[in-house]
Amino acid sequence: MAYVSAEARRQQLLEAAVRVVAREGADGATTRKIADEAKAPLASLHYCFQNKENLLLAVFKQLSAEMPVDVVLPEDGSATLSYVMEQSLTNAIRWSVDNPVRVRAMIEVTLWAERNDPELSVSFYDTFLRSTEAVLRQVDVSLSDEELHSVVRVAMSMVDGLSLQLLTDGDKERTLRDTATACAILKSYLSERERNPSAGCSPTV
Repeated sequence: MAYVSAEARRQQLLEAAVRVVAREGADGATTRKIADEAKAPLASLHYCFQNKENLLLAVFKQLSAEMPVDVVLPEDGSATLSYVMEQSLTNAIRWSVDNPVRVRAMIEVTLWAERNDPELSVSFYDTFLRSTEAVLRQVDVSLSDEELHSVVRVAMSMVDGLSLQLLTDGDKERTLRDTATACAILKSYLSERERNPSAGCSPTV
């Protein structure tokens, strides 16, 4: 039997976990099924990750790192908040279109965390919020912190909704068209805020 380093085995198990979680859900993804998918001894899974919970956390960490967040800004400094938001949202959806299995696994792990440790699922979203906000702050941001937080959360909800729609109907072209519509909605709002910065975004409850 060929020698497999611990790091290589760890990556094999991570990739196997992504496939099994996407196929059977986080609750149905037993350590035995994941080890079998990786064609690895069950003991190696416990050596690399100790338990299923650690493995699922590692899956989320890897997938969230893969989702593109950074935006390449024009060298002439002409990038606006609307431009960066559009590029960021579009990049995220294009990644979803190209990686449906990985998107499904990410959603399954997030729901697993919400069922078993709600604070953990909140931290998952906080990770995306912080990374997306950091990208947006590369350009001049005229919004208050509260308004920027709100815009980022709305953009994330669009990514979530469009990704779920894609997984449901599998229509990649329509998903990309709908993404363009979502971007236009966000750009319209941001343009209006730039023209009328005194207008708040908080509705009266």
